[in-house]
Amino acid sequence: MKIRIGTRGSKLGIAYAEKVCKELPYDTEIITIKTKGDLNPDTPVSEIGGKGIFCSAIEKELLNGNIDIAVHSLKDMPGDVETPGLVVNSVLKRNSAHDVIVGKVNFGCTIGTSSPRRIAQLKDLYNNLNIIIKPIRGNIDTRLEKLDSGEYDAIVLAEAGLQTLNINRTWIKIPIVPAIGQGIIALQTREDDEVINEIVKKVNHKTTYAQAQLERALLKGIGGDCTTKVAAHATGSNPITLKAMYYD
Repeated sequence: MKIRIGTRGSKLGIAYAEKVCKELPYDTEIITIKTKGDLNPDTPVSEIGGKGIFCSAIEKELLNGNIDIAVHSLKDMPGDVETPGLVVNSVLKRNSAHDVIVGKVNFGCTIGTSSPRRIAQLKDLYNNLNIIIKPIRGNIDTRLEKLDSGEYDAIVLAEAGLQTLNINRTWIKIPIVPAIGQGIIALQTREDDEVINEIVKKVNHKTTYAQAQLERALLKGIGGDCTTKVAAHATGSNPITLKAMYYD
């Protein structure tokens, strides 16, 4: 039995799919899919459809039966999560949920990020440094190239991506609350595919899944989208502790 794994064609998307393949005791094939977000790397996410731009094309291939499992970074999935006919019943053990700074932060420096959540918290964190926050998009390599060219003094990235790709850089963890689902790889399947659903349930990391459900419930409850300045990080197990923040 060969299981077809669908993912974004970025280095990180493929690396996440490879992690999933290692967990499954079956022959697997990775199928890369161009998403709207990948085809418009310089346009703000909010202007081209919000978080769903990284998922919808992959979900379409899943619904059409061209792949068996869709692999997503959970933080890229829209607030409602479940597209009709599709389910997320399995996640891998969470990678780092931290945000990090690559580069140097000093008075009047320019920091690259397009995330409303990060922007709001950075303004609080560095409120005495008169920082300038400048939008940035693109994959990790592209953002690092923009940093190296001097376009930015520092950029904010997710530690999980840097670690997964074994990026040889120095970075500093920053004390801000991460995005909902950050560091979590989600496995999405067709709701009526009993065979595949049983397979993915066997690799589900139960603690991470419970934490993800709590974070996602908060996002859904407030009707959050890609422009909402909301963050949450669930930790522990029985009880699970949720740290969250919201800016108007």
